[in-house]
Amino acid sequence: MAVYAWVGKFLKADLTHYKTVVESSEPLVRRFIGGRGVGQWLLFNSLRSGIDPLSPDNIIVFGTGPLTGTMAPASRMSVDLKNVYTNGVLSSSVGGHIGPELKYAGFDFLVLQGASKRPVYLFVNDGRAEFRDASHLWGESTWRTEDILRKELGDPRIRVASIGPAGENLAKPACIIVDKARAAGRGGSGAVMGSKRLKALVVRGTGPVDVAQPNRFMEEVERVWRKLDENQSVSARRKYGTRASLPSANHLGFLGARNFQDDYWDDMKIERVRQEILNERYEKRKLACFNCPLHCSHLYKIDSGPYAGLMCEGFQMNVDWDFSAKLDIDDPEALIKINAVCNELGLDIDNTSAPVAWAFELFEKGIVGSAETDGLELKWGDSKMVIELIWKIARREGFGKILAEGSRRASEIIGRGSERYVSHIKGQDSIEALRSDKGWALGCVVATRGGGHLNGAFQSHRTPHAGNPHSYDLKAEAVFWFEKFKAAVDMLGICYFTTVWSDRGLLDQDDLAQLFSAATGIQVDGEQLINVGLQVHNVEKAFNTLHAGFSRRDDYPPERFMTEPVKSGPNRGEKLDRENWNMMLDQYYTIHGWDPETGWQRSECLDKLGLVEVKQRLRQENKLLC
Repeated sequence: MAVYAWVGKFLKADLTHYKTVVESSEPLVRRFIGGRGVGQWLLFNSLRSGIDPLSPDNIIVFGTGPLTGTMAPASRMSVDLKNVYTNGVLSSSVGGHIGPELKYAGFDFLVLQGASKRPVYLFVNDGRAEFRDASHLWGESTWRTEDILRKELGDPRIRVASIGPAGENLAKPACIIVDKARAAGRGGSGAVMGSKRLKALVVRGTGPVDVAQPNRFMEEVERVWRKLDENQSVSARRKYGTRASLPSANHLGFLGARNFQDDYWDDMKIERVRQEILNERYEKRKLACFNCPLHCSHLYKIDSGPYAGLMCEGFQMNVDWDFSAKLDIDDPEALIKINAVCNELGLDIDNTSAPVAWAFELFEKGIVGSAETDGLELKWGDSKMVIELIWKIARREGFGKILAEGSRRASEIIGRGSERYVSHIKGQDSIEALRSDKGWALGCVVATRGGGHLNGAFQSHRTPHAGNPHSYDLKAEAVFWFEKFKAAVDMLGICYFTTVWSDRGLLDQDDLAQLFSAATGIQVDGEQLINVGLQVHNVEKAFNTLHAGFSRRDDYPPERFMTEPVKSGPNRGEKLDRENWNMMLDQYYTIHGWDPETGWQRSECLDKLGLVEVKQRLRQENKLLC
């Protein structure tokens, strides 16, 4: 039987024995479509409970979807592994061009297992794969690594996913960097790759991706591109990137200021870093991921001052959450530099900013002093001190060795009440302000990967029938829907920003189903498609139960957001109420068919979803409710 849209093969690479094996991907994609779906299914079936995420037993799955590398808009790739922070799941979606290149090279998925004794990189080239020595690359930045590999291989069209010094040194905030500027972030993915002594994945391919119904598929492609082109939010994103909504985000309560001491940042500081200034002073051109109509990224160049000559891609809205508001930095050039340093060192900006901001607050409150911070005077807004700490985290040097463990573990090391100022979810640093929009808060907190707004969270003012942002009503239903919808998006291998999550006029489940059906020849409707997303979400939930022991007690927000209200701005006085939070959790578990008392899955829920293997494993370990 012909396999359309998928290549039909996946590559297993054993770093311990330096062997590769090619197998059919058809059974996997027929059930879980691709990307995150297949990645999470492989994790669930490959890993025994209790393994250390940094041990050779952990695997890394690079996974494409059936729409990746086609004319469908905005290709992405999923990276799936066991989470260094939480011991639960991690699925990270990364853009750039490496996902399509992997399919052109002949593989839907790449599964990395084991650990090398020496630094290596894996070169995947048109159906072949080989391990090559990377000793000369160890210690290099992600930027230098990519430049060296392009020169050595004599091919400027190779695509590279690499780690920097942070991943080599097993710093927990380490991530995998693609195309010098795109991060497979959260969960310590770079540290896991570093533990395997794998410096880089290098991919080159020239093969085709065939679709089942070419004429119908192109009709659907043209239709959805028109839908995107005609939407006003897309026009704003093309001009201002993800930072188009910065001022409104501040007024809606989405910016946590000075390590979440407030959820509102000074409007005058917002004015100094607004996107219009970056466009006017530093932008050289717009950039985009593969086949993306949004081109929401920017190439910046700083011509004068302490960072003169710096040219880099970036930055996105996360930098505003992470370093502008959270560390009170209103110098746009410093923010460009910080983003560049994190990319070079291979650091996830979300998980890097959190322990840094926490340390600044400890310094402000006298819990730590300069003797403990290696002589650094940590004052809000001091970007030089922030950059210094970023380097220390990547090197695991001095005070940075503590911060490289993440805020929760660092607070256990320091003690002295420092845990009061940590904001974490399931052990992973929280990056989002949560007090004002209750739907956003619920989605972030129950997210399977340990916090994050991309797996169920939504902005109430953008979502029909979700109610007032300050109300707890109607939020559980919306979170449930966005969870399964996002899983479907990640399985298909496209970008979430092109969908109704960003704007209600963008691509919905029916649009995605039409693209999928024409590409693969497998006819599904929107509800059938997102039902597979619900299956995947339940696979992740079970993995967390088995590997991290998560239950209802782990679905609560950081205590600070329940005890300290917003101090200023339009949402002044807002905080999360425990009684109402419990009400939302009860509703959320009930909608899922999970047990409200424990948060565990029920046998009936898994039966309805056809997840017999998941039910059997949970039952074997006595973590299933009948």
